Amino acid sequence: MSKNKTVKNLSNSSLSAVVKKEAKLFIKNMNGNGSKSNMHSLFLNDTERTLIDTVLEICRGNVTKSADFLGISRGTLIKRIKDYNLKIK
Repeated sequence: MSKNKTVKNLSNSSLSAVVKKEAKLFIKNMNGNGSKSNMHSLFLNDTERTLIDTVLEICRGNVTKSADFLGISRGTLIKRIKDYNLKIK
């Protein structure tokens, strides 16, 4: 499957719908203070942290399986675990 088809398919997913709903709620709660926000960075960091934490939980703390599941190298995952101060359970 080409990258464009993958992106198109993701735009119709339930995950995409949840992200859109939560982004709208976040923006609404900013009360017009978005001009100086760092929303993109905040969103990406929080989303990545949550995703990594969830995959680690599903893989019962197995870093190698989690990295494979996420499609990143084991070293990158270990770095992210340290960056986000995640605890492996």
